[in-house]
Amino acid sequence: MKGHRQLTYLAVALAALAGATIAKADDAVTLRLNWLIYGFHSPFYLGLERGYYKEEGIDLTINEGQGSGKAVQIVAAGADTFGVSDSGSVIAGVSKGAPIKSVFAMSNASPYAIGFRAELGVTSAKDLEGKTIAATAGEAGVQLFPAIISANKLDKDKVKFLMVDGPGKMVSVLEKRTEGLLAGLDNQCLILPARGADVTCLSYASLGVNTVGLTVHTRTELLEDNPDLVRRFVKATVRSFEAAVADPVASVEAGMKHKDGVDKALWLQQIEVGFSLLNTPNTEKLPLGHFSEADWADTLRLMKDYRGLKSDKPVTAFFTNEYLPK
Repeated sequence: MKGHRQLTYLAVALAALAGATIAKADDAVTLRLNWLIYGFHSPFYLGLERGYYKEEGIDLTINEGQGSGKAVQIVAAGADTFGVSDSGSVIAGVSKGAPIKSVFAMSNASPYAIGFRAELGVTSAKDLEGKTIAATAGEAGVQLFPAIISANKLDKDKVKFLMVDGPGKMVSVLEKRTEGLLAGLDNQCLILPARGADVTCLSYASLGVNTVGLTVHTRTELLEDNPDLVRRFVKATVRSFEAAVADPVASVEAGMKHKDGVDKALWLQQIEVGFSLLNTPNTEKLPLGHFSEADWADTLRLMKDYRGLKSDKPVTAFFTNEYLPK
């Protein structure tokens, strides 16, 4: 009888141990970045390093990307759990049937900009007239440029474009073949000064043409089947970005551990630019990570008017604030 009781106790203990093991198993989650790791991606790595995702029961793997559009395709196909893409790519993907939705705002303001050699003294939209701007055919900035013309009542015939390949944009400014170029606040606007060319950058947002920037998105199926996982992932991501805002150096240093040959100074500039794009006037009073329906409505309108988007979906089909911490 005594032996029987011991066996019973042992069975109960083993069952409890098995249950505890199951309870402690973390959800395996993957995040597909929109591009190769750079400074503004580092908050995700800070969250990994500090255990924020682990505390939410998430075993996170971060994968580098090959563009926002590709990240949309990968997540839509279920190959990664979450992805990072700009709002334009999300809208384009969803409008073509991609079953995804954005759940976290990395940047509500657009990084699109026009950079000019600083000695030209370009400070306003009117100063664009009489200038030649280097651009690459098909880039989003080219497609949206007519909106700048319209918003600022410029003479479109007084602004010229020199179409070159991607690397040729910066070369044309450095060689003074053009006065300016279509640029990114976190890209050419930082790289050109490092190459000895002081530039003044006017953001599209400051010129009255803003589109929502980078977002984190996931499959709508996951939103329906496992909303708790989405909430836990978003909660850890909010915490990671809040920590990065408080300590950008720690964030960058966490990211550098996952990428060789990093220019730390450039990454610090990139993360600061990213933080400057966190909010628009519509979101500045909202908690970090929240979207504004008005900002998405503007983005959708601009894409329909200037980027040839065909979509009858409501603006709420592309994003939600539902999974952010209350």
